[in-house]
Amino acid sequence: PVPYYTLLTDSTGYILLNSFTEGCAREVRMALVELKDRGAKRLILDLRGNGGGSLSEAVDIAGLFVPKGTSIVSTRGKIPQATQTFKTHREPLDTKIPLAILVDEQSASASEIVAGAIQDLDRGVIMGRRTYGKGLVQTVRELPYNTSLKITTSKYYTPSGRCVQAIDYSHR
Repeated sequence: PVPYYTLLTDSTGYILLNSFTEGCAREVRMALVELKDRGAKRLILDLRGNGGGSLSEAVDIAGLFVPKGTSIVSTRGKIPQATQTFKTHREPLDTKIPLAILVDEQSASASEIVAGAIQDLDRGVIMGRRTYGKGLVQTVRELPYNTSLKITTSKYYTPSGRCVQAIDYSHR
């Protein structure tokens, strides 16, 4: 998930995150620690082209930069069980380092959750192009004959209450 990280200048670190797969928060943490050891005083986190993935990894990555117990994302649905708030559960690595997140039209889902939380919590700046707008929570139900049905159960919301979903499918 982290194919590349480096110092762009003597004090500007850069981390490219391709996907939010199992263990990616650990890889981002290790890259950040190494970059700080090499003199990074500010960081660019590149989420361009990142289509998302694991919600828990997204919360853990945002948690590297904000205090423990901070709300990162919430879900809201029509039934009470679909409404949840996801908070950081570890101590942050650095709550002061200046942070810029790069996004584009292919940044979706977990990428938008991280970028939205960092922006809403005034923890960094977002730069690039408008993101994809994939903010639906979907559940897979197994059906007979080796088939399944994917059901949208809720939507993702940033800490300030903005819905990540760009397209309103219910009114098309």
